[in-house]
Amino acid sequence: AGGEGMVRREGRHALFESSDARVPLIRIRAESRAELEEKRIVVVVDGWTVGEPFPHGHYVRALGDKGGKEAESMALLMQFDIPFYPFSDAVTACLPDMPWTISESDRRERRDLRSLPVCSIDPPGCTDIDDALHVRRLKNGNYEVGVHIADVTHFVKPGSAMDEEAASRCTSVYLADRRIDMLPPLLGTNLCSLRSGVERFAFSCVWELDG
Repeated sequence: AGGEGMVRREGRHALFESSDARVPLIRIRAESRAELEEKRIVVVVDGWTVGEPFPHGHYVRALGDKGGKEAESMALLMQFDIPFYPFSDAVTACLPDMPWTISESDRRERRDLRSLPVCSIDPPGCTDIDDALHVRRLKNGNYEVGVHIADVTHFVKPGSAMDEEAASRCTSVYLADRRIDMLPPLLGTNLCSLRSGVERFAFSCVWELDG
């Protein structure tokens, strides 16, 4: 146990204050206390002596200067236990070979919606477009509305290393200066992104509304 946070001096020791409010103050021995006061640091708890007001621990490393973009981003990732390590070889081995194309069997099994005026509501420059929609007027005066969601299940098979990794990550995480992907970029920003002008698989829900 421990975590990341900041320190303040207390005699020969320093008190570490975690970003996680559930973690008590931790007394650490640090030679460069003044220097650490300006840093976001990582600390590990070593024990808690009976009768002592605080547990004791040791300094592991500094994340960077307090208020700095890199340090604060790393602090958020650690505070909320967000996985940000590279994808393993087992996960990347699940990716399809490139260049990827739609097979004839896939074409026969799916409904072709490429003629519809499908658009995304994502802002310009967005690369992970996982949903889109279309609306068109029908001859009977009603409206046809469709919502289209990128079909990730075509590439992520149940029980695979990629499936387990995606389940562990749960979602992509967006910070001010970076994105932590739930899936490798080949899927998240390419094959499972409903980009304009390329063929992609989707789950679609289409219904008719009174005009």
